[in-house]
Amino acid sequence: MNQFVQRVANYVANEIVIKGLANSKTFQKFAVRTNQQYEEVAKKGTENIAKTLEEMAQEQAGKAAASASASSASTHLQPPKPPLRGIPGFFVAFFKELKKDV
Repeated sequence: MNQFVQRVANYVANEIVIKGLANSKTFQKFAVRTNQQYEEVAKKGTENIAKTLEEMAQEQAGKAAASASASSASTHLQPPKPPLRGIPGFFVAFFKELKKDV
């Protein structure tokens, strides 16, 4: 019996809250503004990540070019440098593949 009363109270409270918020102009404005801010932050974050990863890729390419020119100048052969590991390596490889597709 206790669960039944609890479910009924929960249902009534949810109906009142949901309908009240759905009809509230203030809540609707809040929801729209919050969504816009979230989208802006997500877009800026994506741009910053892409920029940082591009810089890291260019940095690695510069190091590879410098090491290639240094190794060609000397007669000693060195093993190739391994790719970046972890999350930065994943994103660098991911964006390289995206550039191939686009």
